[in-house]
Amino acid sequence: MNDNLSNTNTFELDNLDLTPEQIINYWTPERKQNAISIDAFLEPELTLALGEGANNGIATTDPKQADLTKRPFEAGGKLFFTLDNKDYVGSACIVGQNNILLTAAHCVQDSKTGDIAENFLFSRCYEGEFSAEDISFKKIVLKDNWTKEKTRKWDYAFAILTKDSNVTPLKYAANMDISNKNITAFGYPGNFFEGAQMAFINGTAIKGNNNLWRIQGNKMLTGCSGGPWVLDDNETVVGLNGASNSLKTPNVLLSPVFDSEFDALYQYAVSLTKED
Repeated sequence: MNDNLSNTNTFELDNLDLTPEQIINYWTPERKQNAISIDAFLEPELTLALGEGANNGIATTDPKQADLTKRPFEAGGKLFFTLDNKDYVGSACIVGQNNILLTAAHCVQDSKTGDIAENFLFSRCYEGEFSAEDISFKKIVLKDNWTKEKTRKWDYAFAILTKDSNVTPLKYAANMDISNKNITAFGYPGNFFEGAQMAFINGTAIKGNNNLWRIQGNKMLTGCSGGPWVLDDNETVVGLNGASNSLKTPNVLLSPVFDSEFDALYQYAVSLTKED
């Protein structure tokens, strides 16, 4: 086995009690509105993650509402799921091929307990009660280092969808130095537009420690977790919202580095789609 796949966990979701249609029906407008933002703050790694100059306050733009008819936003959406009998929201995007979704690991699995969420629904281009399409999950793949090490460097996961999305997927780049590159980060932060509209910021990435990138000056709070970081070509995903601004991590957005482990996990996800 490829060494980069030795710590991979695959979770089959196609044998759950709920069919895709039942999951769509579960997420009524009221449930979607009342679902809360997911967060997974990992206290011990904060100092390492920020690194030197963490308080420099490099400015980003204030969050603005995204135009869902344009790239890269049309490939993104809001993620709904249930964990420990509570309904949560996060963010995600279609990447690589139109039946693969990228999100944060903490949006699919509790790092402390190892519990896997359920009732996954991806609402692409979500706007209040409307979305371009609603698709449930079939399988999830992520690194089991997420629960073993409990560090943000493993805070990414791929989901295989129960059907193909209608949108052209974004692409991704691994092993790229994105230092000081212009980045658009987007998702559904609960503190802007009441979480009902996609928001984005523009900023630059800085290398922190512990295999993490950071964008400082960020004002988006929880709910944007799992949303992508995209280069100014509006097509290439180079990071994701692994930890968003909060009282404990002021004005910072953190992303795991997309390295060979990330690339191998994506290729594994692709191989699973060919088995179906």
